[in-house]
Parts: sequence; structure tokens; C-alpha cells
Amino acid sequence: MKKHRIVLLTASSALLLALSPPANAFVVVIGNQLAHDCYIAAKTGVDPQGGLATCNSALENEALTAHDRAGTFVNRGTMEIALNRVPQAMADYDQGIEIMPTLGDSYVDRAGAFIYTHQYALAIADANKGIQLGPTLPFVGYYNRAVAEHLSGDLQHAYFDYQKTLELEPRFTPASEQLKGFVVTKRPDAPTLADGPAQPNAPIPTSEPKQPDANGPTLATRGAPVVGAKPGGD
Repeated sequence: MKKHRIVLLTASSALLLALSPPANAFVVVIGNQLAHDCYIAAKTGVDPQGGLATCNSALENEALTAHDRAGTFVNRGTMEIALNRVPQAMADYDQGIEIMPTLGDSYVDRAGAFIYTHQYALAIADANKGIQLGPTLPFVGYYNRAVAEHLSGDLQHAYFDYQKTLELEPRFTPASEQLKGFVVTKRPDAPTLADGPAQPNAPIPTSEPKQPDANGPTLATRGAPVVGAKPGGD
């Protein structure tokens, strides 16, 4: 049976200073004009201040289903992140999760907020949950998890998650740029795995060097939860 060696991965310190911001997701919401406009604002990111006002109006004035209300909180969180209001974004993601605990985008976006606050273990846990539930853009969940792993010094798992990101979205350049900073070497004493790639959650050798997280990678941004979208349109 063919064997594959687990590789030892390292990343340059320059890479740790050049990562893109975390990614954000979007939630699809049908109906409700203001909620839909909130989604469009979160998706485009053109006017976060105006988008924030639209999201506020949707939450205050429209009768929303549980899904649409949760999605609007997540979309408003995207506006808050764009305005560098991380605590407010975190509160919106928490609210979205409270309303609809099965909405994967809420967890994936909250993972990004946890990265901004350097809480990498919580970011990885939320990314895991969001991926399990199925976010609108799965590649964002893998990218945010990769960034959290990267910043916490878990280079091997970060490498596999950057690869998974590109497998799901080949045009997502932040992930391909991060992979350029990795040096892959084969180690004679590395454990082997049966046919197939190394598993992302496989244990890392204890001799694996850890990178400092002080000025580590930032996160990537994704779209916003779709709210108020009409079937067949934006």
C-alpha cells in the first residue's frame, strides 16, 4: 500500500504580517425590503455606515421570520466589523446564534471576530461549528479556521485548511498568497498515513516549531448573510 509522509511546515515571519482580514459570510433572507437592502450593503461593503443604518431600520421596523432576523443581525455584524466595531459585531453574532442556533454563518463570522480579539481557540471552535452546520460560503469557514490556526502556531493544520479553501474556491487569492509563505520539507522520522492526504486534525509532532502570534495574520472577509432576497434575484 502506498504511504504518504506527513510534512513539516514552516512559514516566514513576513507572511505573519501580511495576511488579509478575516472573511465574512452572508445569510439568504427572502422578502422584507429593508432586510434585503441590509444584505446587499453587507455583501458589497461599499457604504458600511449607511448599511448599518439600513440594518438597524430592518431590525426595528420589519416583521421578520426567525431566519431573517438572525440573518439581519449577522449582516449588521458585517457592517460593524467594517467599521472596526468588533465588540458590537460580536454582540450581533451572539444575537443571531441565540435566535437561530443552526445558522452556520453566525459561527463562521463570529470566528472572525474572535481572531480580531486574539481568541484563537474560540475562533477555531466556532469555525468548526459553522463548517459542520454548512455556511453560505464554506470556503470562508475553512479560511478563518486556517488563519486562527496560523496565528496560534498550528502551521500544519493551517496549511491543510488553506489548501481546502482553494479547493472550494480556487479564485480566493488570500489563501493562495498565504500558501506561498510556507516551506514544505520531508522529515525522515515523520509518521506515515495510508493512502490519501494527511488529515487536518492529525496530531502535530511535539518538535513542531511554534510561531509567535503577536503580529500574526489578519483575517479574510467574505460576503454577508442574504436578507430580503427575492427568488431569482439579488
